[in-house]
Amino acid sequence: MISSGEIFLLLLIVSAPFFGSFISTLLIRVERKKPILKPVFSTCSDCGHQILLMHKIPILSHLVLKGACYRCKTPFSYTYITLETGFLLSSVIAILVLFNETFDKIVFTIFLAWIFLPLSIFDIQQQRLPDLATIPIACAGLLQGYLLPYVTFFDCLLGFILGFVLSAAVSILYSKIRRQTGLGWGDVKLIAAIGALIGWQLVPWFIFLASTAAMIYVILQMIIYGKQAGKERIPFGPFLCGSSWLVWIYSIS
Repeated sequence: MISSGEIFLLLLIVSAPFFGSFISTLLIRVERKKPILKPVFSTCSDCGHQILLMHKIPILSHLVLKGACYRCKTPFSYTYITLETGFLLSSVIAILVLFNETFDKIVFTIFLAWIFLPLSIFDIQQQRLPDLATIPIACAGLLQGYLLPYVTFFDCLLGFILGFVLSAAVSILYSKIRRQTGLGWGDVKLIAAIGALIGWQLVPWFIFLASTAAMIYVILQMIIYGKQAGKERIPFGPFLCGSSWLVWIYSIS
């Protein structure tokens, strides 16, 4: 017999692309400096025509319409398909990897992915990480250390402090040596928040993984587009978010 927890997880999987689509709309409106909640119904950014309900089915509508408005053929933002697919895949991966773990671990892992994915897109679009996202992550990290049994509050608090001190030191030293910003304070706050989430023991490994992933990305960019690509500033948030999610799964599995 299917338990209530399994039904809830199934509902999360089904609803994941719809949540991804909704968050995509909010991010796109912020990027274009439009009111977040107006218009209530989605419209094409080019022709202004209201998008039909049948054309709002996540992922499927994108495939059928080839990622463009059915009337004027203006391509939709990549944010839609990225978050719709990302929300779905991260939910499925969390359930499959943590299948034998407790219900609260699985749900918390899914919700973390649903926070990290939009935050990564926001950093790519805006080149900054808002306190509105980093502060709640830090609070959630400290709170789960207090309420949940698999990590202590002391470990989470030390993780927050260690993450902040290490990243702040790197940011300040880089700025003084290179006379330019290397690691933004939004990144510093996010690293501290993730430190609170995973505990101090895993902070060095998390930073190493994120830095390595970013270096590999830069090297590949230089190989493909030339050495000039290596001088361009890249958002570090996506690498921090992706690495922290993997480390989090490792820490609780």
